Amino acid sequence: MNVLNETLDSFKLFCIAIDAKVIQQKDVQGGVQTSISRGQQIVHLIAYKSGNFLVQGAKGLLRETVDNWANKSGRHNAKGWGDFPMSWKEWGSNANWIADYHNRHGTPKEEEASHHYRINREVLFHDFMFRNAPGNHITFINLSFVVRSWFKRFCYMNLPVSRLLDNIAKYIDQYDVGLDDIPLAIAADAISYTMSHHCPVKFITIGSNEICPQVKTNQDDCTADLIDALYPYCKGQQMLAYTKGNLDKLIKRKHNLSWLDIRPSTPIEEKMADGLKSAGLLHIPQYQAYSAEHRYKIDFVIKTNNGLSLAIECDGLQFHARPGTYIRDRVRDRYLQQRGFHILRFSSIEIFNEINHCVTEIEEAFRLIQQGKLSLKTDQRIGYFGILKEDNI
Repeated sequence: MNVLNETLDSFKLFCIAIDAKVIQQKDVQGGVQTSISRGQQIVHLIAYKSGNFLVQGAKGLLRETVDNWANKSGRHNAKGWGDFPMSWKEWGSNANWIADYHNRHGTPKEEEASHHYRINREVLFHDFMFRNAPGNHITFINLSFVVRSWFKRFCYMNLPVSRLLDNIAKYIDQYDVGLDDIPLAIAADAISYTMSHHCPVKFITIGSNEICPQVKTNQDDCTADLIDALYPYCKGQQMLAYTKGNLDKLIKRKHNLSWLDIRPSTPIEEKMADGLKSAGLLHIPQYQAYSAEHRYKIDFVIKTNNGLSLAIECDGLQFHARPGTYIRDRVRDRYLQQRGFHILRFSSIEIFNEINHCVTEIEEAFRLIQQGKLSLKTDQRIGYFGILKEDNI
């Protein structure tokens, strides 16, 4: 009997013991949702395949009773904190899938790789990076910045972000860590748990109450993207290089991988990074845009909904004013613009003397993309490894 079946049987016995009635049971992403009632109270418990739980329902004695059962019964890892309760944490099985695929079929050509394959490949990288990135710790100040920025740009809900951060801080307090040195795993767990318990409406799209524009169905969740946004704000500021060499090593379960420093590399990039952070714009420095034809690094990328991106380049005059460099920059820009990037270039003079104006222009472009008023070609978006066509799984 597998873990999930054991969990469901145990929960049914628990329901009998507390005189609660099971009124519905259905499959959901990554697990099974069981709805129970007692009197006028209804509570939903999602049991994930990993052995984790998510409890939902109105506050009351039944909800409190089920919460206590879930907290005592949930699986915990060796370090003492619970596995993440959200379905995106089921990355382990997906990572194994791509290794098995390579063993059976070999490495596919990029133009022949399915959407399902590419998703699992990215998951394989992120799963390793999440657990092993150097300096994978974050301060609560940076964590707060990411959460506030995310809610400002992507979410529209009647929940004060300050209250959400208070709940995240309380969750972290149960572990013996300081707020200046929070392991990424605990920070991610805190965000995942807090959003699942205090933002249950984040799955819903209803007119003006749309919660997350990039979430299209109730099977999707923005939590993974929010966790992904933490990497550039961790102390190590390193991400895996998205290379075929690293992919081969991951599949062979090797650990001597190549890491990329994502700190701003020049004074004008540092100035731009400060301006973006002051404006609450989540950005990825030294973004890796690889394809079969080209391998580009972009100074900063700001992701928007629907997979579109703002690419921000900081041009030092001495280098970028050269005729040869100028021509190469324009060829590069045209290539990226055809693949889902809106390019904004700023000179060193603009950045040092008019950083506020630069940031205002970036914010306006972001707003226009979010509102669908700035169209970008998306039939062949360029991803970490290559062209992403809108194909079927």
